[in-house]
Amino acid sequence: MGNIFLRVYVGMLGALILIVLLSVAIVAMTNLIREEAYQENLLSGLFSTLINEASPLPPALRTHWVEELNRTLGLELSLQPLNKQDWSSWSLERFHNGRVIVEKRPTGELQVIRQLPGEPTLLVGRLWRVTEQQASASIYLILRDLQRTPMELRHERLKILQSRFRYDIALLDQLPRTVDPLQRQRLDRGEQVVLFSDDAQTVVSYAQIGPGTWLKLGPIALFNQYPVSLLAGVSLMALLLLGTATWWFIRTLEKRLRQVEKAASQIAAGNLNSRVATNSSDFVGRLAQSFNRMAEQVQGLLRTQQEMIHAVSHELRTPVARVRFGMQMIEDFTDDPAIHKQLAGIDKDIDELNELVDEILTYARLGQDGLKLSFARSNVVQLTREVVQSFQRTQPQLTLVLDVSGSHAYQGDASIEPRYFQRAVQNLVGNAIRYARHRIRIRCHFEAETLRVDVEDDGEGIPEHDWERVFAPFSRLDDSRARSSGGYGLGLSIVQRITYWHRGGALVDRSPTLQGARFSLLLPREQLDSDPPLRAPI
Repeated sequence: MGNIFLRVYVGMLGALILIVLLSVAIVAMTNLIREEAYQENLLSGLFSTLINEASPLPPALRTHWVEELNRTLGLELSLQPLNKQDWSSWSLERFHNGRVIVEKRPTGELQVIRQLPGEPTLLVGRLWRVTEQQASASIYLILRDLQRTPMELRHERLKILQSRFRYDIALLDQLPRTVDPLQRQRLDRGEQVVLFSDDAQTVVSYAQIGPGTWLKLGPIALFNQYPVSLLAGVSLMALLLLGTATWWFIRTLEKRLRQVEKAASQIAAGNLNSRVATNSSDFVGRLAQSFNRMAEQVQGLLRTQQEMIHAVSHELRTPVARVRFGMQMIEDFTDDPAIHKQLAGIDKDIDELNELVDEILTYARLGQDGLKLSFARSNVVQLTREVVQSFQRTQPQLTLVLDVSGSHAYQGDASIEPRYFQRAVQNLVGNAIRYARHRIRIRCHFEAETLRVDVEDDGEGIPEHDWERVFAPFSRLDDSRARSSGGYGLGLSIVQRITYWHRGGALVDRSPTLQGARFSLLLPREQLDSDPPLRAPI
């Protein structure tokens, strides 16, 4: 058992490790994409402003402009000729869309690239502290732009500048309370002030543009490596993958165990040829091998039992015939009434013995492997009527009634084996005669695809707890169905086997009209497959 469950545990562990690695990879890839998008949004406004300043300048002045900004802002800006040979497909797509290209260098800094409009020239910048450097450079460029703009046009100019940035830019005539006195002094000295919010994970920059007027940039959201939505989504996906892996492993085990269950059900139904495929050496494989060995032993024992019953039944006929011959000789040599009376009793016992042998032979024949019946279209009503008439002549004290019903009653035929069908009806009627008080009702009910024959009596009936074992061979029920009332306990077993070979069934319950026992034959009206079932019921 440990082997199969060890495989399940190892498989589960492997699935869990794979899911963890996959989750880590997904989070890392998602964060990489999110970080690139965040950096592009953050830097697009700054480099759009730089491009707008650089484009109108003559090429001779651009070098001086770059050197001035590098000294003032601490940026490593440079103008380089356009060369796309070393770019990735992702960078080329951004370039053709006119977007900022952000690449992380092996040394850890960011390289930002933007093309000058209509020129084969690139503006390239290198940043180490992205949030701080871009905020400082952006507020410097905006301040310089607004200081060149007349006071009455600054708000209109600010709207134009706002269109380049992905965060808010505003002019304030009053500082918020979050700016303390020390920061106010720094603003008065012309310095920039950056305020961080731990709760909102944002940063806001302030700079004084003139007396009583301040420039505000932000709030700018800081990049969060692991947002709640991302972690929740990855966790949910991991749970789904783990659940799927668990379901797959358990389903594989369940599927193999269901094969054993199916084979056991088929054997319980009488198909002793059923076996379980053994394609592994684990716990389920060993269980299947043990099950197959058990089935082979049971099949062998039943075959031996059937052969023995068949042989013994045949062998009994010879001594019985000799006994009957000897009785006839004794009867011819004596006229003593007492002896003739004894001989008549012995003759009756011999008849019962012959009847028992006949029942045993029939029961054994119906239990043979591969028994083939000759099905033919037959008039079911006529066959049943012949059985009823023969019993009515020998049992005049009972009333036997034959009814025919059903939506297809006028057809009255079915594909059956006539001799065995009559034997089944005969056994049921004979069983009812032994226990009926006054009345027996036989009903043939026809449907489009099925045939039902009910035999009811007005006797004491059969208790419900005995319904399942009433068809067992040699079974004896309570006093109402005792040995003194006749029978050998094989009649109903023969009925069940006959219905089995007809691909039908035999049932017992209580008669709703006569209040005694009701035995029913359920048979298909057509035998679609010429081959019989694999084996008769045990």
